[in-house]
Amino acid sequence: MDMKYLILGTSLLCTFTSIAISDDGIAGLAVNGKGLVGVGTNNPQHTLHVAGDAKIEGMLYGDGFQGRFGNATVLVAQQTIGSDIAVTLSYEPTTSGPAQIRFNAIDPVNPGQSHFKTFVINHPQDENKYLVHATIEGPEGAVYYRGSSSLMNGRITVELPEYFESLTRKDGRTIQLTNIDGFDKIAIKRINGEKINLGKFVVISNSKTSYQSFDWEVKAVRADGPELVVEPRRSNVDVASFGPYTFGIDKNVVER
Repeated sequence: MDMKYLILGTSLLCTFTSIAISDDGIAGLAVNGKGLVGVGTNNPQHTLHVAGDAKIEGMLYGDGFQGRFGNATVLVAQQTIGSDIAVTLSYEPTTSGPAQIRFNAIDPVNPGQSHFKTFVINHPQDENKYLVHATIEGPEGAVYYRGSSSLMNGRITVELPEYFESLTRKDGRTIQLTNIDGFDKIAIKRINGEKINLGKFVVISNSKTSYQSFDWEVKAVRADGPELVVEPRRSNVDVASFGPYTFGIDKNVVER
């Protein structure tokens, strides 16, 4: 039996191909010898390199990153030196209906690395430095109020902001007192069985002539949201975030 071969024509790969060169010498579409495609640039640095705005009329699909993150579309942003902004998302509504924007905040290099919620400001004393502070966190959605006061004849009533009662839950409220320049015994006196009643609390001393000064701090849990689930099972929630602010989304809640 004679052996036969099927011979296909070969093509010579050009080192650079451009389509629709503009007056300033920039290619509208360029493909280099590595197969990298540039739109608005003659020097593409990625598989698809767009120099300018991009509009997608359809879905943007992904297939993970280096074998990780499942089928997620991974966006990698390079933060500008001197700026605390890595990614900015601008939403321009075209209808009156609701819209949701979600992020999965993952470090592509160290996906298990924790990140603190921080603020960055100019250093108040050294123009060559920034000042970076992190937030205090806890297992509840708490708020605090603090101030200073002094007893008058062994007693004083401290008033909190008028919205305090509407904002916070009655259970879990705490008050801390710290003496200033003296050691008179001071304590919280309950009002109608409550440490804080109608947005006020009363501080007393065992001495009816005391003018003891003190600092105070009130902590309470916000009432305008559900209780924080501190240890949710991974199978029950998706982890999402906006910037460094990470939160869990119940998988059993149907979105509309």
